[in-house]
Amino acid sequence: MSASTADPPGTSYARHFAEAGYGIAEDVLAETDVEHLRRAIASLPAGKEVKRRQGVYGVRNLLEICPEVRDLACDARIRSFVTPILGEAAFAVRAVFFDKLPGANWSLYWHQDNVIAVQRRVELPGFTGWSNKAGVWQVQPPVEVLGRMVAVRIHLDDCDGTNGPLRVLPGSHRHGWLDDDLAEWKARVPEVACLVRAGGVVVMSPLTLHASAAAEAAGHRRVIHLEYASEELPGELDWHNRVR
Repeated sequence: MSASTADPPGTSYARHFAEAGYGIAEDVLAETDVEHLRRAIASLPAGKEVKRRQGVYGVRNLLEICPEVRDLACDARIRSFVTPILGEAAFAVRAVFFDKLPGANWSLYWHQDNVIAVQRRVELPGFTGWSNKAGVWQVQPPVEVLGRMVAVRIHLDDCDGTNGPLRVLPGSHRHGWLDDDLAEWKARVPEVACLVRAGGVVVMSPLTLHASAAAEAAGHRRVIHLEYASEELPGELDWHNRVR
């Protein structure tokens, strides 16, 4: 798949993802599907997982608390972007939601996603930085674990250059942890802004260097972020969710 295409995923898509660490596809969900998901998120009851400020702007543990998102994780249209990379055995392990609102207009500097959600804390070599957020244990695993995962970001609003789009550095996912090499990568590799209309998706490796600026104009930039894996964790560690 090229950096922006609506072609069905397949061999060329998997090859592009392996090289670039991201991909974009338009018109994956219909407008009726998008509106259904918007309403489902907006109607979530108050709880430790839901952050509100002039509306819902962040939600954790969506696979547990939102049946519509759980169904979305199993939707063949979404899984079609995962199985060419991870295989038919792939399962969703985590889902979060985020928006950019006037009262919660956040930004993120260049980084790699570095934690997974697990059932319980089990001390194992290579698993560090334990934390518990909204009742769920999170840990930084060895880089190889994240390298065998895929994230699918489903856009519920048009995302252009003014509302803080995801920006990526292609190919950075193939080089392990890059904490000490951020400046070198940013100087050497041109960034790509992932612009996509509502109903489209951005697929990325958790290890792809990415960033997001604050939105320049008031309005929504709602995204459901689904993470998938296909392999078991070592020892007695287990994924917090496995939805397929």
